Amino acid sequence: MTEDPFLRMEGIHKEFPGVVANDHVDFSVRRGEIHGLLGENGAGKSTLMKILYGLYSEDQGEIWLDGTRLDLDSPQDAIDAGIGMVHQHFMLIPRLTVAENIVLGEREPAGAFREDAEESWLPASLRSNSLVRSLGELFSLGLDVPQEKIADLADQYGFSLDPGAKIWELDVGQQQRVEILKALYRDVDLLILDEPTAVLTPNEAERLFDSLERLAAEGISVIFITHKLKEVEAVTDRVTVLREGKNVGTVDTPDVSRADLAEMMVGREVLFQLEKDPVEIGDPVLRARGLTATDEREIEVLSGVDLTVRSGEVVGIAGVSGNGQKELAEVAAGLRDLVEGEIVVSGTDLTGAKPRRFVENDVSFVPEDRLRYGCAADLSVMYNAAMKEFRTDQFGSGQFLDYGRVREYAETLVEEFDVRGVRDVAETEAGDLSGGNLQKLILAREIYRDPDLLIANQPTRGVDVGAIEFIREAILDQRAEGTGVLLISENLDEIMDLSDRVLVIYEGEFVYETTPEEADRERVGLEMTGGGPGGPSTQTEAVVEQGGGS
Repeated sequence: MTEDPFLRMEGIHKEFPGVVANDHVDFSVRRGEIHGLLGENGAGKSTLMKILYGLYSEDQGEIWLDGTRLDLDSPQDAIDAGIGMVHQHFMLIPRLTVAENIVLGEREPAGAFREDAEESWLPASLRSNSLVRSLGELFSLGLDVPQEKIADLADQYGFSLDPGAKIWELDVGQQQRVEILKALYRDVDLLILDEPTAVLTPNEAERLFDSLERLAAEGISVIFITHKLKEVEAVTDRVTVLREGKNVGTVDTPDVSRADLAEMMVGREVLFQLEKDPVEIGDPVLRARGLTATDEREIEVLSGVDLTVRSGEVVGIAGVSGNGQKELAEVAAGLRDLVEGEIVVSGTDLTGAKPRRFVENDVSFVPEDRLRYGCAADLSVMYNAAMKEFRTDQFGSGQFLDYGRVREYAETLVEEFDVRGVRDVAETEAGDLSGGNLQKLILAREIYRDPDLLIANQPTRGVDVGAIEFIREAILDQRAEGTGVLLISENLDEIMDLSDRVLVIYEGEFVYETTPEEADRERVGLEMTGGGPGGPSTQTEAVVEQGGGS
């Protein structure tokens, strides 16, 4: 690795109406290094990288790559210059193979195609369709797909992938590797990864880190955008921190602690361990019996689950993604129909009731997908803040709303929950907020109702360290107020830090119960993957006997 910068971004300035996203930022990356980019939500990381990838144009500043000044008007300009980017939300076509996705859109595939090749990847019924054939020509899809070349490239960087596999057959970690291979196939020298581990399990993240180290060893520079300080320590050589649109420092990773980085990000000391004061556990606010539910494909995903959450208690659900957590949260909030079972909230039987009845009975819900299910992205912050209260008399009576009171209510939530990026609650759309600030807005809306039951599914996923601290404190404050909390998280540290009881879910059943004080983490990890003693059915009986279903 040389000391001279391979990438130089000098004086990058970018403004949006009312917001300075990047304030004359200098940023440099050496050849063959893994460079972390840290900052709070809204600090300007994504904007800076979108400028580098040609999605935005800078208002001021210059970009230099390997001594050449770049003028980037589009992502294709960036790709032509040797810059690739893997977005947090993948851009793959599920019905095509790994190889077909990798070569899709390649301008000059260097022998990957031949003019007389039939579109063999298309169903026979579509090969004669003139529109489909035109699209095929547009995207240069007259193939022989170079599967051998792609397989060799995958092996070179430690990616275990079958070029002939369909995308829909792959897990999330494999799909991410396909996205990286798409960039490597185009001979990139600089690779930008935006929150690459947000949807990965810890084991998948470790495999990704191994692959990134191989890339760096081959001389490829990697920019690694993340909120997770552990990952910065694990895989980066240097790290740059942005705060409020400015570069507050670039440091060698081995020379700083997590606490140092967190303080650089938020401008103050951050508490990693929160005080969880003892509170009095009260009566059940949620009593569920025999919950059985199916997913959208009518496959059973919850199998006779019993669950009790009491006032002043945080019950944490630990498990690997896809084992019924999402469906459990939706059933408990009235958003998914039951096949069998019953749900009682604060003494009221809500089995089969509509979601509105759950809201009226003081159930609050923070969904895992905040943009899709947690807000109306095109509506203002004001409407999103107050949407659970429109049917009450808080903002007027009858058919008319007192918009002054609605505005005042929204402004209170924005201020008390430190929601940033809001120019005017009536004009700023919820979808324009950064991920962490949108999460704080949703949490503010749900908590400010003073619920009996708070269901929080992945409440800190994809948010920065300062917002994580705030959200966890808010959950513990609700616990102290007597709210029962059902906490679902794939972050085991979070489960252990916040919960009073911990239930492990596997294939739609609770297989193990413990407390943070008594937990054997190795045992918990085994149970999460179905490797615990006795199997699901035996362990479920044990959970009920220990109090998990009482």
